[in-house]
Amino acid sequence: MKTSIKNNIAYCTFFLCLIMLQTIAQEKKSFIINGSLTNMTPTKVYLRYDQVTGKSADSSVVTNGKYSFKGDVDASVVAMIALTKDGVKSPADQYNLMLDKGVINIVSDQTISNAMVTGTGSNAHTEYLKVTRFSFNESAAIKKIIESEAYKTDEALKKEVTSKSNNLLGSALTNMIVYVRKNPASPASPYFTYALIASGFVTPAMIDTLYSTFPAELKTSKLGLAIDTTLAKRREAEMEAAAKRKALDDMVPLGSRAKDFTQNDTNDKLVSLSSFKGKYVLIDFWASWCAPCRAENPNVVKAYETYKDKNFTILGVSLDSKSGKQAWLKAIENDGLNWTQVSDLKSFDNEAAKLYGVSAIPQNFLIDPDGVVIAKNLRGEELQQKLASVLK
Repeated sequence: MKTSIKNNIAYCTFFLCLIMLQTIAQEKKSFIINGSLTNMTPTKVYLRYDQVTGKSADSSVVTNGKYSFKGDVDASVVAMIALTKDGVKSPADQYNLMLDKGVINIVSDQTISNAMVTGTGSNAHTEYLKVTRFSFNESAAIKKIIESEAYKTDEALKKEVTSKSNNLLGSALTNMIVYVRKNPASPASPYFTYALIASGFVTPAMIDTLYSTFPAELKTSKLGLAIDTTLAKRREAEMEAAAKRKALDDMVPLGSRAKDFTQNDTNDKLVSLSSFKGKYVLIDFWASWCAPCRAENPNVVKAYETYKDKNFTILGVSLDSKSGKQAWLKAIENDGLNWTQVSDLKSFDNEAAKLYGVSAIPQNFLIDPDGVVIAKNLRGEELQQKLASVLK
């Protein structure tokens, strides 16, 4: 009986907590934006919400250089103060603002983007700027360089800009991740968590880590529901992709007879898989533009050099296109691929690739002397070990 009473008390406490959390989640963050414009003469200013809020753009008529907005959100989110309702003509015509409960004062001089934000509701925005200021400044600097005359002819400058651009996204993501993990209680962190998960650039392990710090009271907010929807769609897509991969994999199961095909080699002479019957053959699907393929090539070369005199050979099948033929030939030479190479130069529409269910590369199939598939997708040391076991 005592255990039952304890359980009942625990259950009641649990449900009371749930009710409290749901009540908290329904509490809105009401805000007031007081805007002031100097050295500017727009007639109207727009408040454009992040689409996650489901809110349409609001507008305010400018009177004597002043404008204002009133509204509410169920979690701190980014919105945009802009001079246009839809498209933005210039970055100077917009200013990203994180909304939070309280009064937000915005003073803009000459352009909307040149703004100073203060007030009781400015804390979330201040935190938002800490994380994003570097990325915005770096983007502006890169844009300025690209628009310069020097950029048109300076190859070294172009490489520098490319490197900076490639690193920019990684830096932006890292800054957000570090901030959220160090500041889980910040009003800006839930939005950053949503942005990171929605980006598609965060690993499943990191998603779990980030989501574990997401406030329980915001799980039913627009941000929380958007995260749940994103994750559900991603799981569905992963399941569909897994089913598709399995269907493709089942096209050529282990123990089945290899499907014959004929394509042109590098000298435009027809070569058939069946012409290698009586040997162990590794059908290697790759392409000159495929970085993982090129990284794996030294291992394939090692396998060929080790076992080429033991009734083993390789048949390379390139998924290059007609426009990439020269790159294909050059890659063969540069990587030292001294075995037969064929292709119909149709990229992923390569007939042999479709025959073997190849939708991603590198991919390979090991065929025995009788033309039976005995292994698939051998990489690195696994390829060496498999060949050592069958080519004793």
